[in-house]
Amino acid sequence: GDDQLFNYIQDLGIDDMLESYNDATVLEFDFVPLTGHMKFPFVFASEEYGSFQCDYSDAFAFFLTAPDGTVTNLAVLPNSATPVSVITIRDGAYNSDCDSVNPQYFDEYYGDDMAGLDPNIAPANYQGNTVQLMAEADVLINETYHIKLVIADRNDHAYNSAVFIGPFDIGNIDLGIDLTMADGNAICANETYTIDSHL
Repeated sequence: GDDQLFNYIQDLGIDDMLESYNDATVLEFDFVPLTGHMKFPFVFASEEYGSFQCDYSDAFAFFLTAPDGTVTNLAVLPNSATPVSVITIRDGAYNSDCDSVNPQYFDEYYGDDMAGLDPNIAPANYQGNTVQLMAEADVLINETYHIKLVIADRNDHAYNSAVFIGPFDIGNIDLGIDLTMADGNAICANETYTIDSHL
């Protein structure tokens, strides 16, 4: 499990049946942004879509810790503080026991039941997945941040979930034009050229 993830979900009060998290997977690192806005795309997928989507969801979070110690979860629905999960993004067409919730963010269901697509054509071995979402935050250039990406099974070790993460965009350094012979601006012997990153 993961104490930070458990305490975060408990504090939100959105899962009164939560007892523990198991099989947690964590990736965390420090980074220094070169732009004032960092972002990366992600897709959430789960075996819980369909039969268990009404009230059962593994949890994940992207905890961003700012230089002042403020922690923010970036794995949330667009323009909200609601964490992404099976119960916050689902399509009622695949389980009539509960209504749809934010179905505009649900992408595909792969299952043998309830009009799902053939599981054999699923891009990953999960019952369903969200559309591509964006984790993003305003940040301070040249300051050190810490990010922790964590996902875990809720109350058991079965019916797994996954998060697929795209390129981590923290800005690029502009080193100016390419100095090439083809462009006619190559540096000759004994010449110097100062590269300015403007940072």
